[in-house]
Amino acid sequence: MLLLPLFLLQTATPASAQPLPTLDEVQFSECLKQAVTDAPSAVTQASDWAQKGGGYLARACHGYALATDFKFDLAVPLLTEAARGAEARQDDRAAHFWAQAGNAAIAVGELDVALDSLSRALAATTLTPGERADTEIDRARALVGLNRNGEAEAALTTARGLAPENAAAWLLSATLARRENKLPDALGFIKTAAALGPRDPAVALEAGNIAIAAGDDASARKQWEQVLAIAPNSRQAASAKAQLAALGPAPTPPVDGHSR
Repeated sequence: MLLLPLFLLQTATPASAQPLPTLDEVQFSECLKQAVTDAPSAVTQASDWAQKGGGYLARACHGYALATDFKFDLAVPLLTEAARGAEARQDDRAAHFWAQAGNAAIAVGELDVALDSLSRALAATTLTPGERADTEIDRARALVGLNRNGEAEAALTTARGLAPENAAAWLLSATLARRENKLPDALGFIKTAAALGPRDPAVALEAGNIAIAAGDDASARKQWEQVLAIAPNSRQAASAKAQLAALGPAPTPPVDGHSR
Protein backbone atom coordinates (compact mmCIF):
# COMPACT_ATOMS: atom_id res chain seq x y z
CA MET A 1 0.00 0.00 0.00
CA LEU A 2 1.41 3.37 -0.95
CA LEU A 3 1.62 5.95 1.80
CA LEU A 4 -0.24 9.17 1.22
CA PRO A 5 2.12 11.60 -0.55
CA LEU A 6 2.63 14.82 1.36
CA PHE A 7 2.73 16.94 -1.79
CA LEU A 8 -0.90 16.13 -2.53
CA LEU A 9 -1.97 17.85 0.66
CA GLN A 10 -0.11 21.08 0.06
CA THR A 11 -0.98 23.97 -2.19
CA ALA A 12 0.81 24.20 -5.52
CA THR A 13 0.39 27.98 -5.85
CA PRO A 14 3.59 29.62 -7.18
CA ALA A 15 5.58 31.38 -4.46
CA SER A 16 5.33 34.72 -6.27
CA ALA A 17 1.53 34.55 -6.12
CA GLN A 18 1.19 33.47 -2.50
CA PRO A 19 -0.17 35.93 0.06
CA LEU A 20 1.24 35.91 3.57
CA PRO A 21 0.10 32.67 5.21
CA THR A 22 -2.61 32.75 7.83
CA LEU A 23 -2.07 31.20 11.24
CA ASP A 24 -4.20 28.24 10.15
CA GLU A 25 -2.03 27.73 7.07
CA VAL A 26 1.14 27.85 9.16
CA GLN A 27 -0.33 25.35 11.61
CA PHE A 28 -1.44 23.12 8.74
CA SER A 29 2.04 23.10 7.24
CA GLU A 30 3.68 22.34 10.57
CA CYS A 31 1.12 19.62 11.29
CA LEU A 32 1.86 17.88 7.99
CA LYS A 33 5.58 17.96 8.64
CA GLN A 34 5.09 16.46 12.08
CA ALA A 35 2.87 13.74 10.63
CA VAL A 36 5.83 12.53 8.58
CA THR A 37 8.26 12.41 11.50
CA ASP A 38 5.95 11.60 14.44
CA ALA A 39 2.50 10.52 13.27
CA PRO A 40 1.03 9.67 16.72
CA SER A 41 1.90 13.12 18.07
CA ALA A 42 0.49 14.74 14.96
CA VAL A 43 -2.75 12.78 15.42
CA THR A 44 -3.09 14.12 18.96
CA GLN A 45 -2.32 17.71 18.02
CA ALA A 46 -4.54 17.71 14.94
CA SER A 47 -7.44 16.27 16.94
CA ASP A 48 -7.01 19.00 19.55
CA TRP A 49 -6.81 21.62 16.79
CA ALA A 50 -10.01 20.32 15.20
CA GLN A 51 -11.84 20.49 18.52
CA LYS A 52 -10.74 24.12 18.86
CA GLY A 53 -12.24 25.11 15.51
CA GLY A 54 -9.44 24.18 13.13
CA GLY A 55 -11.98 23.32 10.45
CA TYR A 56 -11.20 21.35 7.32
CA LEU A 57 -7.45 21.96 7.47
CA ALA A 58 -7.29 20.38 10.91
CA ARG A 59 -9.32 17.43 9.64
CA ALA A 60 -7.07 17.09 6.59
CA CYS A 61 -3.95 16.87 8.72
CA HIS A 62 -5.66 14.61 11.24
CA GLY A 63 -6.62 12.24 8.45
CA TYR A 64 -3.18 12.40 6.89
CA ALA A 65 -1.50 11.66 10.22
CA LEU A 66 -3.80 8.70 10.85
CA ALA A 67 -3.10 7.29 7.40
CA THR A 68 0.64 7.76 7.89
CA ASP A 69 0.20 5.75 11.10
CA PHE A 70 -1.62 3.05 9.03
CA LYS A 71 -4.99 3.78 10.69
CA PHE A 72 -6.70 4.07 7.34
CA ASP A 73 -10.19 3.23 8.62
CA LEU A 74 -10.12 6.31 10.84
CA ALA A 75 -8.53 8.45 8.14
CA VAL A 76 -11.24 7.96 5.51
CA PRO A 77 -14.06 9.95 7.17
CA LEU A 78 -11.72 12.75 8.23
CA LEU A 79 -10.23 13.18 4.77
CA THR A 80 -13.73 13.08 3.29
CA GLU A 81 -14.86 15.82 5.68
CA ALA A 82 -11.77 17.82 4.77
CA ALA A 83 -12.55 17.49 1.06
CA ARG A 84 -16.12 18.64 1.53
CA GLY A 85 -15.02 21.52 3.71
CA ALA A 86 -12.44 22.60 1.14
CA GLU A 87 -15.08 22.47 -1.60
CA ALA A 88 -17.38 24.67 0.45
CA ARG A 89 -14.58 27.23 0.78
CA GLN A 90 -13.60 26.86 -2.89
CA ASP A 91 -10.15 25.70 -1.83
CA ASP A 92 -8.32 24.04 -4.74
CA ARG A 93 -6.92 21.43 -2.35
CA ALA A 94 -10.32 19.75 -2.25
CA ALA A 95 -9.24 17.50 -5.13
CA HIS A 96 -6.13 16.50 -3.21
CA PHE A 97 -8.16 15.61 -0.14
CA TRP A 98 -10.59 13.56 -2.22
CA ALA A 99 -7.65 11.69 -3.76
CA GLN A 100 -6.26 10.90 -0.33
CA ALA A 101 -9.65 9.81 0.99
CA GLY A 102 -9.85 7.41 -1.95
CA ASN A 103 -6.34 6.11 -1.32
CA ALA A 104 -7.14 5.41 2.34
CA ALA A 105 -10.47 3.78 1.44
CA ILE A 106 -8.67 1.28 -0.80
CA ALA A 107 -6.47 0.27 2.12
CA VAL A 108 -9.50 -0.82 4.15
CA GLY A 109 -11.35 -2.42 1.24
CA GLU A 110 -14.03 0.27 0.88
CA LEU A 111 -13.74 0.12 -2.88
CA ASP A 112 -17.00 1.79 -3.84
CA VAL A 113 -16.24 4.64 -1.45
CA ALA A 114 -12.76 4.87 -2.95
CA LEU A 115 -14.09 5.11 -6.51
CA ASP A 116 -16.48 7.87 -5.56
CA SER A 117 -13.73 9.88 -3.87
CA LEU A 118 -11.25 9.36 -6.69
CA SER A 119 -13.83 10.33 -9.31
CA ARG A 120 -14.50 13.55 -7.40
CA ALA A 121 -10.77 14.26 -7.37
CA LEU A 122 -10.45 13.70 -11.12
CA ALA A 123 -13.52 15.83 -11.83
CA ALA A 124 -11.57 18.87 -10.65
CA THR A 125 -8.98 20.64 -12.79
CA THR A 126 -6.49 21.37 -10.03
CA LEU A 127 -4.40 18.18 -10.06
CA THR A 128 -1.14 18.17 -11.97
CA PRO A 129 -0.63 15.47 -14.63
CA GLY A 130 1.49 13.47 -12.19
CA GLU A 131 -1.15 13.72 -9.47
CA ARG A 132 -3.87 12.73 -11.93
CA ALA A 133 -1.77 9.71 -12.92
CA ASP A 134 -1.46 8.64 -9.28
CA THR A 135 -5.21 9.03 -8.87
CA GLU A 136 -5.90 6.98 -12.00
CA ILE A 137 -3.60 4.26 -10.64
CA ASP A 138 -5.62 4.18 -7.43
CA ARG A 139 -8.82 4.00 -9.50
CA ALA A 140 -7.38 1.01 -11.33
CA ARG A 141 -6.56 -0.73 -8.06
CA ALA A 142 -10.11 -0.22 -6.81
CA LEU A 143 -11.60 -1.35 -10.11
CA VAL A 144 -9.53 -4.55 -10.11
CA GLY A 145 -10.79 -5.25 -6.61
CA LEU A 146 -14.33 -4.93 -7.97
CA ASN A 147 -13.55 -7.25 -10.94
CA ARG A 148 -13.96 -4.38 -13.40
CA ASN A 149 -10.74 -5.16 -15.22
CA GLY A 150 -11.65 -3.49 -18.51
CA GLU A 151 -12.18 -0.16 -16.75
CA ALA A 152 -8.98 -0.71 -14.79
CA GLU A 153 -7.04 -1.19 -18.04
CA ALA A 154 -8.45 2.10 -19.35
CA ALA A 155 -7.45 3.91 -16.13
CA LEU A 156 -3.90 2.56 -16.38
CA THR A 157 -3.67 3.54 -20.04
CA THR A 158 -4.60 7.08 -19.00
CA ALA A 159 -2.06 7.02 -16.17
CA ARG A 160 0.76 5.91 -18.49
CA GLY A 161 -0.11 8.71 -20.89
CA LEU A 162 -0.18 11.33 -18.15
CA ALA A 163 3.07 10.23 -16.50
CA PRO A 164 5.12 7.85 -18.66
CA GLU A 165 7.91 8.06 -16.08
CA ASN A 166 5.67 6.56 -13.38
CA ALA A 167 6.99 3.03 -12.86
CA ALA A 168 3.96 2.03 -10.79
CA ALA A 169 1.65 2.56 -13.76
CA TRP A 170 3.73 0.18 -15.89
CA LEU A 171 4.10 -2.38 -13.09
CA LEU A 172 0.37 -2.51 -12.39
CA SER A 173 -0.33 -2.66 -16.12
CA ALA A 174 1.99 -5.67 -16.33
CA THR A 175 0.33 -7.40 -13.40
CA LEU A 176 -3.16 -6.87 -14.80
CA ALA A 177 -2.12 -8.02 -18.28
CA ARG A 178 -0.63 -11.22 -16.79
CA ARG A 179 -3.82 -11.92 -14.87
CA GLU A 180 -5.78 -11.43 -18.09
CA ASN A 181 -3.37 -13.85 -19.84
CA LYS A 182 -2.15 -11.11 -22.18
CA LEU A 183 1.46 -12.17 -21.82
CA PRO A 184 2.99 -10.17 -24.73
CA ASP A 185 1.48 -7.00 -23.27
CA ALA A 186 2.62 -7.98 -19.79
CA LEU A 187 6.18 -8.51 -21.00
CA GLY A 188 6.27 -5.13 -22.72
CA PHE A 189 4.92 -3.34 -19.66
CA ILE A 190 7.33 -5.03 -17.24
CA LYS A 191 10.32 -4.20 -19.43
CA THR A 192 9.43 -0.53 -19.21
CA ALA A 193 8.85 -0.81 -15.46
CA ALA A 194 12.27 -2.44 -15.06
CA ALA A 195 13.93 0.34 -17.05
CA LEU A 196 12.31 2.93 -14.78
CA GLY A 197 12.92 1.00 -11.54
CA PRO A 198 15.86 -1.36 -12.09
CA ARG A 199 16.25 -2.10 -8.37
CA ASP A 200 12.59 -2.26 -7.42
CA PRO A 201 11.91 -5.66 -5.81
CA ALA A 202 8.23 -5.47 -6.78
CA VAL A 203 9.21 -5.14 -10.44
CA ALA A 204 11.60 -8.08 -10.25
CA LEU A 205 8.96 -10.20 -8.49
CA GLU A 206 6.39 -9.48 -11.17
CA ALA A 207 8.94 -10.09 -13.93
CA GLY A 208 9.41 -13.57 -12.45
CA ASN A 209 5.66 -14.09 -12.29
CA ILE A 210 5.32 -13.19 -15.96
CA ALA A 211 8.21 -15.44 -16.93
CA ILE A 212 6.74 -18.44 -15.12
CA ALA A 213 3.36 -17.78 -16.75
CA ALA A 214 5.13 -17.86 -20.10
CA GLY A 215 6.82 -21.17 -19.25
CA ASP A 216 10.31 -19.68 -18.87
CA ASP A 217 11.42 -21.24 -15.60
CA ALA A 218 15.04 -20.11 -15.93
CA SER A 219 14.13 -16.44 -16.31
CA ALA A 220 11.62 -16.69 -13.47
CA ARG A 221 14.29 -18.15 -11.18
CA LYS A 222 16.72 -15.39 -12.14
CA GLN A 223 14.18 -12.65 -11.42
CA TRP A 224 13.11 -14.10 -8.06
CA GLU A 225 16.74 -14.53 -7.02
CA GLN A 226 17.24 -10.88 -7.93
CA VAL A 227 14.44 -9.95 -5.52
CA LEU A 228 16.37 -11.66 -2.71
CA ALA A 229 19.54 -9.83 -3.68
CA ILE A 230 17.87 -6.41 -3.88
CA ALA A 231 15.70 -6.53 -0.76
CA PRO A 232 16.23 -9.73 1.26
CA ASN A 233 13.99 -8.65 4.15
CA SER A 234 11.10 -7.29 2.10
CA ARG A 235 7.65 -8.79 1.70
CA GLN A 236 8.52 -9.26 -1.97
CA ALA A 237 11.45 -11.42 -0.86
CA ALA A 238 9.10 -13.61 1.17
CA SER A 239 6.97 -14.12 -1.94
CA ALA A 240 10.04 -14.80 -4.07
CA LYS A 241 11.29 -17.43 -1.61
CA ALA A 242 7.94 -19.20 -1.73
CA GLN A 243 7.94 -19.12 -5.53
CA LEU A 244 11.49 -20.47 -5.70
CA ALA A 245 10.61 -23.26 -3.28
CA ALA A 246 7.65 -24.23 -5.46
CA LEU A 247 9.87 -24.17 -8.52
CA GLY A 248 12.32 -26.59 -6.90
CA PRO A 249 16.11 -26.76 -7.19
CA ALA A 250 17.86 -25.52 -10.28
CA PRO A 251 18.54 -28.25 -12.84
CA THR A 252 22.05 -29.75 -12.77
CA PRO A 253 24.10 -28.80 -15.84
CA PRO A 254 24.64 -31.79 -18.17
CA VAL A 255 27.98 -33.59 -17.94
CA ASP A 256 30.26 -33.07 -20.94
CA GLY A 257 30.13 -36.36 -22.88
CA HIS A 258 33.67 -35.82 -24.17
CA SER A 259 35.26 -35.59 -20.74
CA ARG A 260 37.71 -38.36 -19.80
